[in-house]
Amino acid sequence: MLVNFTQTLILAATQEETWSLLRDTKRLAHLIPSIENLASDPSNAGGVRGNGPQERYVARVLERVGPFRLSLNLEVKIVQTVEPSFLQAELNGADSNGQDRLSGTLRAELKRNQPAGTQLSMDASIEVMGKLAALGAAPIRRRANELFAQFTARLQGELSPAAPGG
Repeated sequence: MLVNFTQTLILAATQEETWSLLRDTKRLAHLIPSIENLASDPSNAGGVRGNGPQERYVARVLERVGPFRLSLNLEVKIVQTVEPSFLQAELNGADSNGQDRLSGTLRAELKRNQPAGTQLSMDASIEVMGKLAALGAAPIRRRANELFAQFTARLQGELSPAAPGG
């Protein structure tokens, strides 16, 4: 079952500050709900279309969707970057039994919104297989939107200027 979703938000940070955060994997990982044990894949090698070397990361995703509790081993491969405005990644994940799987593409695009603001547009196209697919697209999309809202709040908090005197 293919699930597509798109989200756009305005951040109170420059495009360069936002790009720097998106490219700081450890810092970014703390903002993404349900991600644990993110690490650089030891097989990092080769090249990416765009800037920099190819990057691969592995992580564990722990999540509940409807009646199902998921524990997926996820591989994220950065396949294209255009600094400081575009990043594309391929995602592949499976549970330890190989019964629940996902694969897809995630794209993030940054545009200047105002002198100190940035528009972040993210879109994903994810193929969901296994018992999770039996739930249908609506509950999966609903949970994805909830997780994105949590990520958005954390991201805005991370990029917000510090309060005076704090």
